[in-house]
Amino acid sequence: MLILVLTSCEDVITVKMNEQDTGLFAVEGKITTRNQPWVRVSRGLPVNEDKPLPAVSGALVTISDDATPPNIITLKENSDYKGYYGVPDDERYFGVPGRIYTITIEIEGVTLRGSDKLNPVEPIDSIQVRPSLRGDKRFLGIFSYGQETPGKGDYYKWDIYVNDSLLNGSQSLAIASDDLVDGNYVNSLELYTDFHDPMDPSQRTLKFHDTVYVAQTSLSAFAYNYYFQMINQGGVGFLFSVPPANIESNFTASDGKVVLGLFTAHDVSISNKVVIDEAIEEQLDERP
Repeated sequence: MLILVLTSCEDVITVKMNEQDTGLFAVEGKITTRNQPWVRVSRGLPVNEDKPLPAVSGALVTISDDATPPNIITLKENSDYKGYYGVPDDERYFGVPGRIYTITIEIEGVTLRGSDKLNPVEPIDSIQVRPSLRGDKRFLGIFSYGQETPGKGDYYKWDIYVNDSLLNGSQSLAIASDDLVDGNYVNSLELYTDFHDPMDPSQRTLKFHDTVYVAQTSLSAFAYNYYFQMINQGGVGFLFSVPPANIESNFTASDGKVVLGLFTAHDVSISNKVVIDEAIEEQLDERP
């Protein structure tokens, strides 16, 4: 009877896909106080197509700040990576804390424009790598220490590097606001937990002899909310997950169409480097 009840409750639902957003411009761009700006321009795909976004070549891409007079630079498309635009080899253009940066993209008779403020970030004191309290000390975690800037309205993103390679999976996206810690010293904030199958150590991201460091970066309020929505969208498919949808961009288009993507400006503070040595490994609980 139970099987009959459960099977009788099944409904087949045909989802009608909204294809009106197919082919929209998708832009990703960044400028920091440590690295020169880069921009990637592409076009969106239907939701049921799992392949790289088509690159958009031939765009005129400029970045300017709100200084008087403004500092303006024209980016150059990379000859090896279509749709990817960066600073020409003979020029330099780094972000300055406190300034607002605007990116302008002219392509196919349309002008795309997005802005973000580069807020200053407090220097990170240090990081530690040690067993996480999540999972009975069977997984390594990365912990941050540092002073939070007094005055509410600060937002943070932490980029985690292992052997100089950025961890860019959704599970490594670490962001926070200062709502609950404004002006305090932040002690032992766990930024990342290396969850994996304990029966298969080869799945570990943080391995013996790896070198780990963290870039603590500032975020604008808009960028923080964008990344927060990305985290929510990454959890779709569960009972209480949010409906999948395009996240509102900080770009506008002269033709009035939606633009996908985000342009961000960051101040950056780099942590100390930690090598995962015998002393760290010995703290792990390696129960089978």
